Amino acid sequence: MVKTKRWFLLSLLLVLSLLLAGCGQSRRVTAEEIVSRVKEMLESTQDAHAVVYAEVDVQGIQVSATAEVWEKSPDKFRAEVLESSRPQFVGALLVADGQQGWYYEPGRNVVMAGSLGEMETPLPQELLVELQSVIQYVLDASNVELAGQETIAGHDTYKLVLTPKEDGAEGPFPGNGTATLWIDKEQWMVLRAEYEASAFGRGSVEVQRYELDPGLSADLFRFEVPEGATVVDLESQEPVPLTLDEAKEQAGFALLVPDYVPAGATLVDVFKSGASIILRYDHSPDVAFTVIQGLEPAGPPPLGQSQGVTVRGQSATLVSDEAGGNTFLYWTEGEVTITVAGHIGLDEALKVAESLH
Repeated sequence: MVKTKRWFLLSLLLVLSLLLAGCGQSRRVTAEEIVSRVKEMLESTQDAHAVVYAEVDVQGIQVSATAEVWEKSPDKFRAEVLESSRPQFVGALLVADGQQGWYYEPGRNVVMAGSLGEMETPLPQELLVELQSVIQYVLDASNVELAGQETIAGHDTYKLVLTPKEDGAEGPFPGNGTATLWIDKEQWMVLRAEYEASAFGRGSVEVQRYELDPGLSADLFRFEVPEGATVVDLESQEPVPLTLDEAKEQAGFALLVPDYVPAGATLVDVFKSGASIILRYDHSPDVAFTVIQGLEPAGPPPLGQSQGVTVRGQSATLVSDEAGGNTFLYWTEGEVTITVAGHIGLDEALKVAESLH
């Protein structure tokens, strides 16, 4: 999942940052001059507002979304999902005021609050985190070629092709893929961006509308907790190591332990994080997973093929990544949310869940 997010970040973040590149006179330029102009304007532009459409198809994961974003230099931003192929993302909101970050998931009416570095948010919210630093990294890690001129949506554009530098590092190019940008000749704006790696997948982004330096109000970057929402303070979620006996005493609920674990897997760590207890199993060549139980809402599930299943007589949600061999299974018993997640097959995860006692 980390690699999936990183390369999808590449596409959307390149578009959004190049969106800040301002206007210029139409003239013959080199790829190096275009990149240089992008970097200069990133530093000088004060704020921007845009609506973008992004889609991704990678390793069995397919998702598309339209997001409205606002950014104010140096470290304020807001992103709201307007439409998505995944209904749970619609209305999701990520806000940062320069010091604090909030992620709101309306489907669960849950707010995650903390510093941005602590937040684990799903696509497409995470696409907008650390915008400028990611773009600088991508451009520095790229060989850029001016591959010609094409007409996109009635606009004359420069076509730039970005490939990884020959230093042996994959960097922001999972699968050693290629990023392609179409930049409006007159406005110096990216009208479309694509990323493709034959064995890994592809993604694309299109700018639907935009404003440069509109003078955004500071009120856009303030967050008010919706009525009735549960607030999870991420700073309080720092894990504290415990013994299994200590965890049972401190859980505040009847802690369940699996009778069945896949061959070779053993319990290696027990933690308390906020109001949750985490049991981590490893030391098997084939599996590594956690069992999480708590009185607080679980974090947002990862992307993948989702289906409803029944576990221990309860309705559960199963998210699987067949290509990566990962599973995320969660359900609620009474007030306790239980999750079995990690590098573990679907059948094995179900066996672990059913054996909890």
